[in-house]
Amino acid sequence: MTQKILMSIVLLASVAPTIQAADIDHNTLKGNIKHDKETALYDSLTLDQVVVTATHTPKALKDVPVVTRLISLDDIKKTDATTIQDLLVQELPGLEFGFSMGQETSLNMSGFGGNAVLFLVDGERVAGETVDNTDYNRLNLDNAGRIEIVKGASSALYGSNAVGGVVNIITKESTEPWTANVNSRYSSFGNEWRNGAGFSFNSGKWNSQTNFQHTNIESIKLSSGPTSEEKALAALLGQTIEEDKSNVKKLYGQKSYHVKERVMFTASDFLRFIARGGYFYRESQRDTYNYHFNAYNGGLKVLYDWKNGQNIELSYAYDQYDKANYTPAGKRTHDHDYCNTQHVVHAIYNHTFGEHVLTLGSDLLHDYLSTYQFLDNTSHEQNNIDAYAQFDFNPSKRFNLVGSLRYDYFSASRADALTARLAAVCKLNRVTLRANYASGFRAPSLKEMYMHFDMGNMGYIIMGNPDLKPEKSNNFNVAAELSGMVSKGGFLDGKYNITLMGYCNIFDKRITTVDRYWVVDASYKEGGYQVLSDDKRISEVGDGYVFTADDGTKYEALTSSLYWNEDGVKVFGLDFSAQYRFDFGLGLRYNYAYMHESGNVIDSQFSQPRTHSMTWRVDYDHRFSRRYALTAALSGRYLGKPQSGRQDVDQGYTLWKLMLQQHIRKGIHVNFAIDNILNYKPKAYYYCSPMTTGTTYSVGISLNFN
Repeated sequence: MTQKILMSIVLLASVAPTIQAADIDHNTLKGNIKHDKETALYDSLTLDQVVVTATHTPKALKDVPVVTRLISLDDIKKTDATTIQDLLVQELPGLEFGFSMGQETSLNMSGFGGNAVLFLVDGERVAGETVDNTDYNRLNLDNAGRIEIVKGASSALYGSNAVGGVVNIITKESTEPWTANVNSRYSSFGNEWRNGAGFSFNSGKWNSQTNFQHTNIESIKLSSGPTSEEKALAALLGQTIEEDKSNVKKLYGQKSYHVKERVMFTASDFLRFIARGGYFYRESQRDTYNYHFNAYNGGLKVLYDWKNGQNIELSYAYDQYDKANYTPAGKRTHDHDYCNTQHVVHAIYNHTFGEHVLTLGSDLLHDYLSTYQFLDNTSHEQNNIDAYAQFDFNPSKRFNLVGSLRYDYFSASRADALTARLAAVCKLNRVTLRANYASGFRAPSLKEMYMHFDMGNMGYIIMGNPDLKPEKSNNFNVAAELSGMVSKGGFLDGKYNITLMGYCNIFDKRITTVDRYWVVDASYKEGGYQVLSDDKRISEVGDGYVFTADDGTKYEALTSSLYWNEDGVKVFGLDFSAQYRFDFGLGLRYNYAYMHESGNVIDSQFSQPRTHSMTWRVDYDHRFSRRYALTAALSGRYLGKPQSGRQDVDQGYTLWKLMLQQHIRKGIHVNFAIDNILNYKPKAYYYCSPMTTGTTYSVGISLNFN
């Protein structure tokens, strides 16, 4: 297999002189590579890149009053990441992806779970979830231009689910008359093949971008434990073999397809229309059945700009996410049917007063959910309506104050919330100071209110709670940033950036699950139950016994997991980052995160708060000739022991990765990466362990035409 891959790369490279191509940024590579690639990176170091997530309006990163982490296109290339999970764990400390039930991906970011971190694609929500997390497989990086991350509460602009932060994946723009790309990548981990293609054109008033991606990965055996023969031999010899404690012994194989289309029509200098559509399919190949996931999305956005500093944005977005269970023979069983559909109507108006900007906005969200986890696969729906205002006050070039206020109402829970943000930035000569307060909230989801799921028909039922209150948080953070350059005509000439941020999150009524005793009669499967969590007679009797009420009625006593509001949760920590880019092409980057939590934030076998974590990268760009350049990056990440002290979770690890990217002529890019170069293997594979079998490699090629 390896020889075939390398032979293909050699053959493709040998035809390079016949290909007219552009680099992956759609800009022709001319002269020294430092002019192109380092200019892009210098923009991030000097904080001149424009971001939109923190304030809804475009601002240079250096001017944003809310600490925003930007992962640029250059960063995406140097991580050699193909999924959002791979990218974020390599770039952000304090963030970990693990597994939950059914090997669906689970997120922990600074003490927040996946349902408290809002993932957006070009500012739009994504429907559906898998065990309280977005299906991260939908968020492919094939045409991503940059990722913007705002940690901490952002509900004053984005409403529910932004209680812990926002991750916004922004599509790469194309300005060339036309471009075309084909790419292929092989990884030895699961014999994964990833193939993609993209095409874009600009013709008069029309701009179009089309992307396709297909991925196929085989099942991976992680751990099998001792065989029966090994156990018998050990017993004969009077020896004992340590049992395999792994929770995950095999990774399911899967395949997926992505198709995306984005069309923009510029009617005039003031009016633009943007239409988009996409389809996603994933098949997870389980032991006795296959799970099929389908997602459909589309939308239309209208942008109108007045000459006097006013503009308005109107949009409609549709997103549907379905899950179904199939037998190996391809027959649908209908026992795991799931469908979540969201319709969102959105409006934003901006008015400029000199250097100040007033933003007014409103959203209407209709959320529909039908799932096997409801009684009789029934459905529930709700409407969320909101209105918000933000004032961006700029009295001078050195000081900026932004205040936001938002009101949300949810029809199903009849819950409402008022959230606010006040953020300030003060820019001195080389030091920038930021301070931010933000309130966050998360309304109880339809699943959390109406779930009635008997796990395996064993009598252990996960129960929804229609009386749940919205989850709320208060987030405080302060940050200091030092940036500048060294220009003495020597070896150390370059630019640097150092940031230190301290934060505190105080939760109120956090939504979680707790074990509660409850009693049922014969109709419990139709929802007849009564929670008796404070009844001592139930707790004394225990599971499976009959409880006789005061009126003589006999009930069965069970223990179940019930959605509940919990108080007394606090999280505080420090984030530190430092980077230096030398003029001769060498780059250094280091990130560290410290976190401490009190109360039950995330303390299970699925995900763990870790006190210390780090990421780092050393990279180098060099052009050897007009037709050949090389980019090399050595990166790593470290996650410390879990704060809880539990032994049934991974106790911490360090992973290193080496990536080499060759730029041949104008549009051929050949990548080679070695992951886990120190060959780390967990002693046992827990849900929060790195799913690695040791050192693996990947090789890929990308051809760009114009």
